[in-house]
Amino acid sequence: MSEGSATLSSENIRANGCYDSSMANQASGLCSLFTGNQIMLAHLPMRLKKSATKKNGKLGTTSIKKFEPLIGHELLASTLDALDVGLEIWDENDKLVLYNKKINRLQAGFHVPNNIGQTFESLARVNLAKHLIKIDTAGEQEWLTQRLSSRGKNSEPLLCELAEDHWVNLYETRTPEGFLVVAWVDVTELVRKSRILEAINHQLVYQSATDGLTGLANRRRLDEALAIEWRPDSGSPAPLGLLMIDIDHFKRYNDHYGHIAGDQCLRKVAGILNQCVRRTGELVARYGGEEFVMLLPGTNMEHACETAQKCLDLLYDEALPHATSLTSDRVTLSIGVACLLPDDNLDVARILNAADAAMYRAKSEGRARYTIAKTGDWEMQDMSPLSTDCSEVSSPLTLSPILP
Repeated sequence: MSEGSATLSSENIRANGCYDSSMANQASGLCSLFTGNQIMLAHLPMRLKKSATKKNGKLGTTSIKKFEPLIGHELLASTLDALDVGLEIWDENDKLVLYNKKINRLQAGFHVPNNIGQTFESLARVNLAKHLIKIDTAGEQEWLTQRLSSRGKNSEPLLCELAEDHWVNLYETRTPEGFLVVAWVDVTELVRKSRILEAINHQLVYQSATDGLTGLANRRRLDEALAIEWRPDSGSPAPLGLLMIDIDHFKRYNDHYGHIAGDQCLRKVAGILNQCVRRTGELVARYGGEEFVMLLPGTNMEHACETAQKCLDLLYDEALPHATSLTSDRVTLSIGVACLLPDDNLDVARILNAADAAMYRAKSEGRARYTIAKTGDWEMQDMSPLSTDCSEVSSPLTLSPILP
């Protein structure tokens, strides 16, 4: 209601005889707002005119007072109604003095003649109840309190949502007499186009961080999340758990069932893994091929192992057939579990390498299981997380791995 474009109609004036003087008192400020000129209404309703007279046979002139209004309220009303912006005028007591027709074109039924003389607060409550003003805040009273405190103090336009997805920018100006002039500018199309662009940008961001096949986070998103968790804001970092997960004998699955079925298998496994993360910040990402990584911030070894076991159990219960597996008649997983206190002085690849080494040990021990990273798994140097060559061992490290 305070939000709106104003359309001043002549019926406003007819319905408001008691406010004629108020309108006249602010006419100067109002007209200077639109034309830069002072136009007197009530205070100077006449001007001097010269008329010719004869005296002693000679022509002369004399000044006489003749009522000749410069402009009437009706003309003012029709002039403001012709504006392509809405207009509201509120007096020093925040009571509505006038509005133009454009307001009700922008939002049907926003103002009626009986609104003249009523306060902004009372009219705002009415329009909120009628859902002519849309608010994002939790409660109407909170919104109204904030709106009342900022009335006439906004140097920037206020974006206001009206009913039926209409939007206006409100421009507020105080006159020297203390009146508040509120102009409504329709920005509905701009907001709608902005929303479309925002949705497109959101989709692009989503696509850039999402694996197209499984819908999980991709490697890029994993790297970003891991970098954030590796450098916590607080001085006391919480343990970081990481699971490296691989589908057992997946090449045999593809060779037997075909690549289309292989893609379907990847999607089903991804969905099951996604069911195993529930805490804030936990993330499942496709790491490459049939390999996945599960990031578990603030996780101790016990919870990391429980999560790994849950992944194994849920997939077993799903009973996805794998006729050519050398381990089971169904699809199974091998999981490496690593847990470490993040440290800026260490390469984040350490935890990936440790989990990767543990995962390959799980495979060597029979697959369809999880294995925890041992001390030796943390002592690898210049090793790709996907490599199985553990021959290079680093010099002693100052690591804080969390071991079983």
